[in-house]
Amino acid sequence: MRINIRITVELDNNLRIATMTISTPSRLASYQQMQQGNLVSQVLSHLTGQPIQPTYSEYLSLQKALNIGDPLMEKVIAWVMENPKCHRGYFETALFQGLDHLEHQIPELEQFFQHIETTPKWLEPKKLQHAIEFTHRLGINNGFILRDLSLMAGYLFPGFNQPLMLTGALNKQAGTRLAETTKWWMDITEDQGLQRFHAGFTSTIYVRFIHALVRYQLQKGQKWDAETWGIPINQFDLAMTNLAFSSVVLIGIRGLGIFPSTQDTDSFLHFWRYVGWLMGVDEKWLIKQESEGWKLLYWMQFVHPKSDESSAALGSSLSKEPFERQYKYLRPLQQKLAYRQHLELTQFFIGKKRMHKLGLQPQSAAWFAYYLLARNLVLYTGAKHVPSLNQKLQQKGRALQKLGLALYQSKAKQWASMHR
Repeated sequence: MRINIRITVELDNNLRIATMTISTPSRLASYQQMQQGNLVSQVLSHLTGQPIQPTYSEYLSLQKALNIGDPLMEKVIAWVMENPKCHRGYFETALFQGLDHLEHQIPELEQFFQHIETTPKWLEPKKLQHAIEFTHRLGINNGFILRDLSLMAGYLFPGFNQPLMLTGALNKQAGTRLAETTKWWMDITEDQGLQRFHAGFTSTIYVRFIHALVRYQLQKGQKWDAETWGIPINQFDLAMTNLAFSSVVLIGIRGLGIFPSTQDTDSFLHFWRYVGWLMGVDEKWLIKQESEGWKLLYWMQFVHPKSDESSAALGSSLSKEPFERQYKYLRPLQQKLAYRQHLELTQFFIGKKRMHKLGLQPQSAAWFAYYLLARNLVLYTGAKHVPSLNQKLQQKGRALQKLGLALYQSKAKQWASMHR
């Protein structure tokens, strides 16, 4: 569907009317459909203090976001593809060593790196540090939510799956895909990880580069269906992926019995706002408060068609990932136990009906989720009153997160080698 917008411009006292055509990908529901209310929309409207449905202006912004990628990085990609081997080397030198290490000035790289090295005025380093400490304190709970809620639930929305399907990433072992994401997440949540030349910063920009490269290749090829999906890895999909690491995690930890303070929540969202900014997400899609995230998450159901075969393929592949883990002791037993625990957590969050859509076998009950809920209620509620327990949770929590990465050690090392 295409929408024609008439724009009136006054030039030298003469009115001229220009018509601009904006393509509407078929994945996006109509404005009228998004205005329809139900119990969920009424509850969310009450919680957010505003109508959860988009205004017409917001709808047009959403439509536009599906047709925009990452203009700043795309300029770099266009230059790289003029001489891929040589120019990519220049890009990596600028990324890992700095512009001063280039043999000569390169305008495309200077424009990009000067932008990302100039921190936004709204950035507050103290909030970044508090968010990192909060993340460490969450321990393995954060990893469970990212894997069994954010990632699994994301597969229910086919718009996210198309680049994976068309680039052959589905053929990768699920453990490899998970190792890549986990290594990046560990890098950015290290102390000072987002400082220039630290691993969190450079790996984020490298991921942004890969996104733009995939976008370039898919648009150049014949298989990408722009009329259905819009631009590959577009602004809205990037923003929603960022929400999977922020808003969805905050929802998930509450479900598992951890209730963050206002300061925890504010700092956590601020951290991911900056990560999204580095990743190339337009600031209009980077949330400042939870209610904004709830609104965007509500919109998501109208921006994707129903779950399809890609949902089942990716969900089933991820569910079997525990069998790739390299446990040191009793490996077969631990693999089977982890497989069942992750299924129970996914069922706890999304329900049995959606399990079928992901090609997953429903479990009799989400016992592992109930165990975590009870355990967390005792530990994290107690930590609010016992400083030593709070400190122990933070120290042990990070150790558990590193242990989780170690399960994919060989694959994680392969990914790390790409980022020097």
